[in-house]
Amino acid sequence: MNNNNLSLIEIAYREMKNKRKPRTLDKIAKDVFEIKGIRPAEAEKIMSQFVMDFMLSGHFICCGEDKHGKKLWDLKSRQKSSLLDKDGVYLEDLYSDDEEVIKHELNDELLFKPGKSFDDDDYDIDDEEEEETEEEVDDVEELLSEEYGDVDEDDDYVEEDDIDEDIDIEEVDDEVLEDDDEDL
Repeated sequence: MNNNNLSLIEIAYREMKNKRKPRTLDKIAKDVFEIKGIRPAEAEKIMSQFVMDFMLSGHFICCGEDKHGKKLWDLKSRQKSSLLDKDGVYLEDLYSDDEEVIKHELNDELLFKPGKSFDDDDYDIDDEEEEETEEEVDDVEELLSEEYGDVDEDDDYVEEDDIDEDIDIEEVDDEVLEDDDEDL
């Protein structure tokens, strides 16, 4: 097989499969770089990327240490499943929350039924929640007035009652245009 077309991780996987025993990451990287034809100077530059790709690939697992304290790596498929839970993190029962879900399922009376109208009185905000919201709004308004002076939000808006309905917008536009022409 042509090694130029294989990625470094694919070569590492193939080599680990052939060696049939756990190895340190340094030895794995050295063999992979030799097979790929990467010189030591270039290997130093890409080593960190190789290590990251190696660990994130999901094919390999740390399975202990050698006599020098370096971590040994092997193919995940070759290791016992008990090794996967070695750190004390156990997979939770996938269905452990079924009882919790059943407790919170929608009641039949809350479900929409054809022919029945929606009654929003059932969903009114509690008075306490409404008071808390009003207090929060008051606090924010107080902070804003301290920061920017007395700001009344109603001042910025024109009430519909204040709008003169007799004004023809086209006439006003023509008058504004004539005034602009005179200014030029």
